[in-house]
Amino acid sequence: MAYIAILDLGSNSTRLSISEVLPGGQFKEVRREKQMTRMAENMGQGEVKTLQDSAIKRTLQALADYKAIYESYPDVTVRAIATAAVRVASNQVDFLALVKDLTGVDVQVLTGDMEAYYDYVGARNALKLDNFVLCDMGGGSFELVVVKNGIAVDLTSIPYGAVSLTEKIHAQDLLSAQNLFKFQGFIQDLINEQLWLFEGRYLPLVLLGGANRVVARVEMRRRGQELEDFHGIRMSARSFLNIYTEWLGLNQAERVAKLGVDGERADIILGGLTPIAQLISQLAIPELIFSESGVREGLLASSLTEE
Repeated sequence: MAYIAILDLGSNSTRLSISEVLPGGQFKEVRREKQMTRMAENMGQGEVKTLQDSAIKRTLQALADYKAIYESYPDVTVRAIATAAVRVASNQVDFLALVKDLTGVDVQVLTGDMEAYYDYVGARNALKLDNFVLCDMGGGSFELVVVKNGIAVDLTSIPYGAVSLTEKIHAQDLLSAQNLFKFQGFIQDLINEQLWLFEGRYLPLVLLGGANRVVARVEMRRRGQELEDFHGIRMSARSFLNIYTEWLGLNQAERVAKLGVDGERADIILGGLTPIAQLISQLAIPELIFSESGVREGLLASSLTEE
């Protein structure tokens, strides 16, 4: 029995997924772990962005915890990927050397387009949709894909995410009307630069990323359904905007209380959701679909196909 473990060094969280390799190039996830390591925290807003010692320490500790887990599985192959924070870090080489010393694994730093592509593969395979817009809101970037007839028409990675946008717009606490207006204008300009995105007008929006998962769990609780089983759940754009608008009126402490188990995201939740609200408005999105399958599943599916 063979297994594949994937270490995902994200900008907001460090994750582990372990999948059993099945006959016929299929796989079944058997374990998933997450630690909020905030790798993109305080990297700076200038051209030179640097991983902070505290973030590196948190990430290495998470990897040490995960190593003890995946080494307990027989015949396990370990792959590691890193995304936006590591992608832009001035001290990327030094950080990756520390990871290699700890785990023995060479980390593949995904380009923004690679990250968007694997998101597309993972979501498309899992949801079986033919026409949709995809947005993966990460901590240091967000990926956008327009899919028609099952094929990615175009894709991109925007180098701003929930953590970096929160720091840029000062959205940790109560977001002032002035800052919200600036925030919306900034995102509007980013979207308008991607003219191909407007091929996705009126299509459903598939959502990935931690901030979006918080909304999914709120919607599940409203429906009285199992909290962790939200893959494929649909909600109207209006329902999403109602939740977002409610949280806009709360300060950080009030959001912590409102979010419960997701309170650790209360400081960055508006930074992560405001771009989604803007996408809904500019593309006239009617419906949202939540996916638990993204870059890791896309990478795994692609690697098994290649083999």
